[in-house]
Amino acid sequence: MMSRPAGRRWPRLIALGDAAALIVAGFLLTMPALALPAVGWPVEPRIIVPVTWASVVFGFVLTRSRYNDPMALTVSSLYGIAAVIFAAASQQPGPLIDGIAQVLRRAFDWTTAAFDGSINTDSLVLTMLVALLFWLLAYNADWHIFRLDRVWRVILPPGLILLVNAMIYSGDEPLDLYLALFLLMSLLLIVRSNIDARQWDWHISGLRAPTVVRRQFAAIGLALAVLALAIAWAIPTSGLQERLDAFQRFLASDPIQQMAETLNRLLAPIEGEGPATTDYYGGDLLYLGGAVRLGDEVVLLVEAPRRKHRYYWRSRVFERYTAGQWAPSANLRITDPNAPLELSMDAEVIGQKRETVRQVFTVGAIHSRIYYAAPQPASIDQAGRIDLIYTDRPQNRSMNVSVIRPLRALKPGETYQARSLTSAAAAEDLRAAGTAYPTWVSNPNLYVGQPNSRILSLAQQIVSEAAADNPYDQAKAIEQWLRRNITYSETISAPPPDVDAVEWLLFDVRQGYCTYYATAMIVMLRHLGIPARLAAGFSQGEYDAARGQYIVRERDAHTWVEVYFPSYGWIEFEPTAAEEPYSRESDSPTSPQQQPLNQPAASPTPSPTLAPSPTSPATQPAPEPRPPQPTTAPSPTPTATPVIIPTHAPPLAPENPPPLPQPLALLAAAISLLLILLALLTAFLIWWWEWRGMSGLSPVSRAYARLERYIGLIGIRVGSDKTALEKSSELQKRIPAAKEPIRAISDLYTLERYRGSSRDPSAPARAAETAEKAWYRTRGKIIRRWLRRLMSWLDSD
Repeated sequence: MMSRPAGRRWPRLIALGDAAALIVAGFLLTMPALALPAVGWPVEPRIIVPVTWASVVFGFVLTRSRYNDPMALTVSSLYGIAAVIFAAASQQPGPLIDGIAQVLRRAFDWTTAAFDGSINTDSLVLTMLVALLFWLLAYNADWHIFRLDRVWRVILPPGLILLVNAMIYSGDEPLDLYLALFLLMSLLLIVRSNIDARQWDWHISGLRAPTVVRRQFAAIGLALAVLALAIAWAIPTSGLQERLDAFQRFLASDPIQQMAETLNRLLAPIEGEGPATTDYYGGDLLYLGGAVRLGDEVVLLVEAPRRKHRYYWRSRVFERYTAGQWAPSANLRITDPNAPLELSMDAEVIGQKRETVRQVFTVGAIHSRIYYAAPQPASIDQAGRIDLIYTDRPQNRSMNVSVIRPLRALKPGETYQARSLTSAAAAEDLRAAGTAYPTWVSNPNLYVGQPNSRILSLAQQIVSEAAADNPYDQAKAIEQWLRRNITYSETISAPPPDVDAVEWLLFDVRQGYCTYYATAMIVMLRHLGIPARLAAGFSQGEYDAARGQYIVRERDAHTWVEVYFPSYGWIEFEPTAAEEPYSRESDSPTSPQQQPLNQPAASPTPSPTLAPSPTSPATQPAPEPRPPQPTTAPSPTPTATPVIIPTHAPPLAPENPPPLPQPLALLAAAISLLLILLALLTAFLIWWWEWRGMSGLSPVSRAYARLERYIGLIGIRVGSDKTALEKSSELQKRIPAAKEPIRAISDLYTLERYRGSSRDPSAPARAAETAEKAWYRTRGKIIRRWLRRLMSWLDSD
């Protein structure tokens, strides 16, 4: 007698078909979880998959509880955080308690880095965030399967994750299996939802269907799902590549790229074939930030004639500098769908004594959304988009180009040809160039904002001691001073807030990497009235004589200085101490005391790893720099080029964004406060309509009370003197779209109130579930009718 009640507890918790639905939901969520590491995300499936299945079970228990939506979500979130920490700690070596402490410390380091502007590449934290996301997706799946019966809300969120990764991925790992199993599980959930809907209709109509009918429906649904999937897989996919290219163009659009720049610092460890590109410094903003990281991935192979002077492979230029932030001055974007892409430049832009250099670029291991070329690019043999300013307004015939982009992402192995006009001017030519700068050069390439007296004094002192009486010798003097007096370092912290980054570099920290060197030189030159701008891209890399190509790796990412000389155009300078000097014909020989001091010894760069140290990058030792590049003349200076972004990362992310101006900060605070107030008001209104006065009521009585409250929204008034059945009949006539659920709520309310308790102990649970589902369906119909009523009222006004 005692075992019978215990054995009957299960029907209250698990109804017919629930176990199969749980298994299907678990596998449906497992497919995108397994696809993430397959496409290159550095996440650990041994953490994500168990967390997902635990949430599937725990979420099902919550659906059978008496918790309402907000309370269930809160409970699930708290348990989810604990489950993720436990799962991550169980994968750490040593006792579990030590693993928990290590996980919490690494999460704290990552959070600290997110707020102080530094980079944290701890993939464990990314894994934990993804695991928490899948915990919430599993909870969402259970809630919408077993509480609300909204199957599409179960399928769409993980489906989008899987679909986006499949579309942007270009590697060799087959993703068809993940997609096929996901679609099969989705179809099974749709079949199960339709079976439940039919069974519910039979139940409220007083019909009882045999159990075998459900099994037969499920078997037929499974067979049809497999058949539909097989037919879909066999359909030809004509036009698919065009749609994929359109999606790639969407990913390359400016809003998406800016979003990627914002997220890159926090998601730095992401590595994959799809979203990663070689867009080094390709974003519209470049910040002076904290520590950088070297990588060894081959990103470009370049065929170009050997020459005396070194090459730079430029991605873009930046002219506007404000408070540690670089931005381009280009104000126009032109799209040319026809190849070749010709860049029209007059003599003021390109200058004299230029040599034509043809290059053939082969994209390396990762995609590229930028055309690289040696300065100054004159043509690309493909179609593309150009960001530029016109230098001869209003004729608009001469371009000063900021960046050139393809119309779609260039895939690994694709090639393009570029033609550049490189400078062959000797130092004596540039010394005699004069200072007759055109207006389009002076503004913005002379802008420094509020002049800094310390920087100006230092620049004047440098050129005075060098007896430099022309812009070229002054630029060389500042270039050599920076190489001698600023120590190359990739492990510096971000500049302190409210401090001039260049002043901090020159007078306080006295160390930095290429972006700091170049920025300091440009700011000092502008204080002296010499126009200069920041160029970004790659240094030339290592020449492979056997292949006849320059091999350009991630560690060759670089920024340098371009100074404008009348009649000769933009000329390159190299202030970074870890790079070889850029010398021209008739340059003064560099004396031994002018060589860079305190530079690191040359050694090979280690390959990147997917298992970074749990410590913050600010405390990690930097990878050692690479050996010197081969040149025609030996140089005692070792080279080590900084990489501003991690291996396979999206474009450069802001390291330490400048603080918002006070009015904008106040506006942002006001908007944030307003959003918080709106959220609180929304929560209060939901409580007011859904739960006010409902405490102590059974689920059936609560559904009936909510029905009476909501009908007032659409102007329906039912007399209080009528019985429940009379009210139900009246409401079914006036709200025909919700006829069946209204009848179910009224019938259950009448049974509960007038027939007393049932002998079947599982009857209250079934009645509660039926009433809750019926109420959710009724509420949706009433709200839609209220919205239509509201819109018609507004139109009439």
